[in-house]
Amino acid sequence: FLVPIPPFPGLHPSFSWCPSRLFLIPIPAFPAVKPRLDIELCPPQQNWTEGQEGTLNCSAKGTPEPRVNCSKDGHSLIPGSIRPVYRAHAGTYLCQATNELGTAELNVTVWVQRASGAGAPRGSGPLGIFGGFGLLGSS
Repeated sequence: FLVPIPPFPGLHPSFSWCPSRLFLIPIPAFPAVKPRLDIELCPPQQNWTEGQEGTLNCSAKGTPEPRVNCSKDGHSLIPGSIRPVYRAHAGTYLCQATNELGTAELNVTVWVQRASGAGAPRGSGPLGIFGGFGLLGSS
């Protein structure tokens, strides 16, 4: 929407709505909203299984649409991307949602369990040192 804004009258006693003196400023159709990460969109605890494909689930609400990125130990991960899971993926990720109005943050813990074996899975929990996505061997 465009709304006409009259010029300031200044010291002049008269005020006219001359079309050549009108300014148009855009007003967004929807109100702007700061980013928000909540547990329905970005669960703070997520379970993956080693050797299978895993996806870090995290999205945000806000207007304009926030950009969401998660990182662990300096390595970035785009939420929603599918990748093979290794134990080194386990740990706490800092997820950030950003738009023009600000940034929201949430820590997400990823637990990785071994695919085979009975009882308490070896290697479960946030462990290991992250070495980069897609660059890891079988660890």
